[in-house]
Formats: sequence, structure tokens, C-alpha cells
Amino acid sequence: MLSEDGVRLFDFGLGLATEGPLKDLPHLNRNRLNAWTPGYAAPELLDGSPLSARADVYGVACVLYELASGRHPFRRLSSTQARVDGLEHELKAPPNLPRRCWSALRTALALDPGRRNIGAAQLRDALGGVSSWW
Repeated sequence: MLSEDGVRLFDFGLGLATEGPLKDLPHLNRNRLNAWTPGYAAPELLDGSPLSARADVYGVACVLYELASGRHPFRRLSSTQARVDGLEHELKAPPNLPRRCWSALRTALALDPGRRNIGAAQLRDALGGVSSWW
């Protein structure tokens, strides 16, 4: 969504606080409601696994990659199709992305959730201070 203050990403009420004062508020059953865009959904979600912080990091990483490069990391294919096609091995750092940021973003884009061992805060910290490339 575009506002007077710029671009805003939001989740239509699907967000779930995992800590802090909002963590005990009622929320939608995210395990029953499949409300994601296939091109940005982690492969484990498309395979039927429950939502997780790692899956959220994958989706954010897809958006960040697209913002930095102007294109989707996996040619707008679903992550499961990207995995079948072996596109993860073709993934290149966006030319405008500072070199020091690529390792964190690349980790967040891992199609294997076991290799996606970076949290949202770590990804934020790795990309911190580089707003000039947006």
C-alpha cells in the first residue's frame, strides 16, 4: 500500500505477535487460513507445514530482494517450483545491494528451512544503515 509517507507492507490482520504485550491477544488461526502469495511463500508452507518465523523471514527476503534488484529472486515462480528447477543455485546478489548485506539476504532466501538460520532481527541488523540503496 502506498501512503503519503511511502510504501507500507501490512498483513490484513494475519500478523501474530510472538512476544511482548500483544502476544496473548486473540488472532486468526494462521494454520487453517492459507493467505499468502505463492511467489513469496516459503516452500515449507506450500508443502503443508505450519507457519513459522522462518517462513516469514523468507517472504520478507523475497520482497527485499525484489526492492534491491527490481526482480523477484526466483522469476516469480513459487518456491517449490524454484526448488524443483534448481533456481537457488542461480541466485546472484543484486548489483545495488551493498556487498556486506548479501550473505544475510542469501541466507534468508534459502529454500531449505533448515538452512534459513537467520531471524528477522538479524536480517534487519545486517541491512541496517543502508537505506541509500532503496
